[in-house]
Amino acid sequence: MEGKVSEEVVKNKDRDVQGDSHDALEDRRCLEMDCDARLPRVTSFEELMRWVGTRGRWNIAIITICALGNIASPTSSMTYHFLGATPDHWCSVQPLLDANWTDEQIISLAIPINNASGKIEECVMRDYNYSGAAALGYETALANLSVAATDAQALIACPARTFNQSQHAATTVTEWDLVCDRRYLYSTTQAATFLGSLLGSLASSHLFDVTGRRRGVLLSCVMNIVFSFLAAAAPDVRVFILLRLLIETCQVFLYIGCFVLAMEICDESQRNYIGALYLLPWALGCMLVPGLAYLVRPWRWQQVAYSLLCCVTLLYWLLPESPRWLIFKGRHDEALTLLETAARVNQRKLPSQEVLRAAMRNIMHKEGNKVQEERGPAQPAGLRHHATRAWRHLLLVLTTRGVRQRALLLYYIWAVTTAPYYSLSHFSSIINTNIYMYSFLSGVVEVPAYLGLWPAITYLGRRATLTVLLLFTGLSVSVVTVFIVLQYEAPAELKMFLSLSGKMAITASLHLVWVFTGELFSTKHRARIVGEASMVSRIGTVMVPYVNDLLGRVYPWAPGAMLSVAVTIASGLVWILPETANRKLTQNEYEEVTVPGTPIRRVTQNEQEKDTEESISLAVI
Repeated sequence: MEGKVSEEVVKNKDRDVQGDSHDALEDRRCLEMDCDARLPRVTSFEELMRWVGTRGRWNIAIITICALGNIASPTSSMTYHFLGATPDHWCSVQPLLDANWTDEQIISLAIPINNASGKIEECVMRDYNYSGAAALGYETALANLSVAATDAQALIACPARTFNQSQHAATTVTEWDLVCDRRYLYSTTQAATFLGSLLGSLASSHLFDVTGRRRGVLLSCVMNIVFSFLAAAAPDVRVFILLRLLIETCQVFLYIGCFVLAMEICDESQRNYIGALYLLPWALGCMLVPGLAYLVRPWRWQQVAYSLLCCVTLLYWLLPESPRWLIFKGRHDEALTLLETAARVNQRKLPSQEVLRAAMRNIMHKEGNKVQEERGPAQPAGLRHHATRAWRHLLLVLTTRGVRQRALLLYYIWAVTTAPYYSLSHFSSIINTNIYMYSFLSGVVEVPAYLGLWPAITYLGRRATLTVLLLFTGLSVSVVTVFIVLQYEAPAELKMFLSLSGKMAITASLHLVWVFTGELFSTKHRARIVGEASMVSRIGTVMVPYVNDLLGRVYPWAPGAMLSVAVTIASGLVWILPETANRKLTQNEYEEVTVPGTPIRRVTQNEQEKDTEESISLAVI
């Protein structure tokens, strides 16, 4: 048995590395056999694309354009700590400012020292008679505090604030006073971004089904650029928060739409590494964001710079419509023209148009039957019916024995890999290190995380790799947390190295959990569980800015402690799950693995085709 498995793995690897020879082999088969007779019997889009070519110049150009647009994706979710950079601040004492006292003089008289941190208080000041102190002058008032002090121990809230302009001259925080009792609004600017990500994920399936891949992408592209420029002119923080939500929603539409298009024109064996390469421009964008923030400091002009970077998505105008969507919608003439163009660019020879149309009718018929099967028999429409159906759909996984436990485990694992990814991306304020350097290196470490993951899961397997990555993340962050608790002044370089090491490990974990989840469940449950797990994880990310910015400001050790405990628990839960490396996907819930180490049944070619189609709907969710 082991010998047969090894032989299959070798054959699959040989097929992956042959590249263009795969298409050449199909050409030779077409010459040897009657392609015009075989093609009408094609029942899956993947089979049709093999005749058109999946590794030619046409495919490479489209996948490249789709990926390049990801450079602009971090301009929403990775920018709030630059746009809202928070300088040192203290209470503004207007009578002393009118008397031309310096900041140092005002601080020494009016601002108390926090006993815990040893820094000046940011939100309160002493309750003095500052008009009297201003009349006396600094030296006299300081020598005769009894004249100015009404109650030496009393503290009052700041009526206004003074910001250290030498650190950050113009940010959303300084313009809209997003500190102290208004600090939650600063965190909400990022929480709104994560909420937009959730809304975009939920609505994307409907959008791209109705408009098509290309039209939906282009609409999102225009709206994203418009909203980005409008954010630079936001009159107040609430409008800015709303625009941040809309920007991220559009960017999720762009990401998912292009990802689905790229996946639909490649071969099944290509999807693993194309999925990883598709993320590399995201890492490049994460490196560009701090560079732009460093060069352009005023936040409104900085937002303009991010908006200009979003213009790279105008390349999407070069994208064609998805031939799969055209076939499914019955627009066979347009699909035929597109496939002929693709074959010509790929230097492939196609059968006659009549034969291609017959093949497309077969594919459309099969897709239509599959959708009808998923929807079930027609039911009378009505609000009650739709609400009941949605509720049953939501609870289906949790009420299915044999699936429920594994699904709940994965929901937790998804939440504690996604939230720490964003938490560690914005960890510079927790460890008090250079925000620009930390953010740049945070993007750099994503490259080895993506590229090194696939060799790891090939030799170690999914379960062992994910366990090691989560343990490593927990260990790295826990060491930094211990430094904070003990108030040990560790070198900034060491804290940055540990935090970024954890970021690299959690990045690889986040990418791996997508693959692992898809392999753990049958076709019936796969797309639903991945979609629900993604939704749960995105809900968790909404809490990240509040934990980092609000809780972390009071207890700097708390975000790291919560993160390290959560991922360490997840590393143990992973070991409960079965290994899926080098095993075929299961077709129904009765064949799902329930005991770690139990082999998963190998499925037929027709079942593999159905799984391939399901993976496209999984990507949309």
